[in-house]
Amino acid sequence: MFLLLPLILAAWCFYKKDSHLIPAIFLGIIVAVLVCGFKVFFLYSHRIIPYSFKSNVLFLLVRQTLLPVVLLYGIFFAWSKDEISYKIEAFFPLLLSFYMLYLPYTIISTAEGLYTTFPLFVKPVLFVVMIFSLGLGAKHIEKTVKNKKYVFTAVWIIICLVSVLVPSLLESMYILDMNYLFVLLLSAVYSAVLPVLFILSKLGVLTVKD
Repeated sequence: MFLLLPLILAAWCFYKKDSHLIPAIFLGIIVAVLVCGFKVFFLYSHRIIPYSFKSNVLFLLVRQTLLPVVLLYGIFFAWSKDEISYKIEAFFPLLLSFYMLYLPYTIISTAEGLYTTFPLFVKPVLFVVMIFSLGLGAKHIEKTVKNKKYVFTAVWIIICLVSVLVPSLLESMYILDMNYLFVLLLSAVYSAVLPVLFILSKLGVLTVKD
């Protein structure tokens, strides 16, 4: 819960070695601190969980995924005066640095002292896969639009939408005490899709070859 996202961010920075993306990382961290601080002082994290799969999915989707992703990246995209290519490249470090703080806070503030393997180990992996998938999708959406390959653009948009939805679906299954082994199996399948997408994109199956 605490180490996975920082380690991945550190490995990504070591691999990229691009100082131009450091402001995006700092922005993600600063926004996470402000958001978590606001929630600590002004919002009540305890929630009575309804026995409704749909209600839980919508709540988790909006509060933990859509609002942070859309608002954070939307504001960054509108505020930044850089080229589109830089904004697309900054998507992954921006979101990863934000969730590096926001995700542990969300898990701790809602666990009420009861921690299981899902929030400690499975949930962070799901969000890492989601962020990777969205970052990969953003790059290929830009590339396919630029080359007017709109069928591939539609495919990547669908992939991004599914990537955003799956963590909320799986967590809703978990909190409603559905079959835990089945939840773990689906989580493993979801995580395994990422390297497949990466390989297919490198082969030019789902995008335009460089």
